[in-house]
Amino acid sequence: MTDRPAADWMRAMQALDEELEARIGVPASLAPGRPRAESLSSIARELVGQRERAWQDAFVEASTTVLHSLVEHFPGNLYWDLDFLLAALLEESEQPEDLLDRAAAVARLQELFGCRSVIAFRYLHDFTYGFDWARWMARKPAERAGIGPFSITFLCHIERRGHEIAAAIAAGDARFPRLQPGEFRNPFPFSRSPQHEAHLLTDLAGRDLIPVYAWCTTARPRFDLPFAALREERARALGLPPGPGQGG
Repeated sequence: MTDRPAADWMRAMQALDEELEARIGVPASLAPGRPRAESLSSIARELVGQRERAWQDAFVEASTTVLHSLVEHFPGNLYWDLDFLLAALLEESEQPEDLLDRAAAVARLQELFGCRSVIAFRYLHDFTYGFDWARWMARKPAERAGIGPFSITFLCHIERRGHEIAAAIAAGDARFPRLQPGEFRNPFPFSRSPQHEAHLLTDLAGRDLIPVYAWCTTARPRFDLPFAALREERARALGLPPGPGQGG
């Protein structure tokens, strides 16, 4: 392993941080007490700072792929914690090329579900903070033991589900109505306007009701609580108005 200063790869990560801030402003964190998401360069330094050049370069490319897709397809995302997502993709990768493949899989999901698609979700929060994964795990916990929120098994499941939903929309399935231009799909019974989304998620984070601490590279994902039901319960308790209830 070459002893290198903060050279090409680290400068590239810093440039990615600067690009993100230029495009969306200061990236917010959902972590209680931390208003700003950890910088990508800090995450890179922690995860691959002592690795070989091939891993450092792959991490730059993977981070760029994930971030560019996120900004393009979920520009209205409120919280930008990517610590655990990037750490999990790296942990699952045996070779640098594996990391690139996993980042590409995440980018495909963002395109499939994002604002430019017929599905048109507004936020990536349900994916990055583990709500989708926790619901899926709770259905068959023994059979799915050991499958993480960003494992290739779960990524493939979400991709298949996305294509099923897109096909149902194209077929005129009443469960998945077509949206008007500028509308976002909301399968929940409560509003997910930016104000209400922020209010609810910060409440859940403060009550330790987030399945994946996406702001921590060493997070331990959980599905031991009925997170979906608790989320709806807190939405009612906070007095969030009803949402449009489109399927998803």
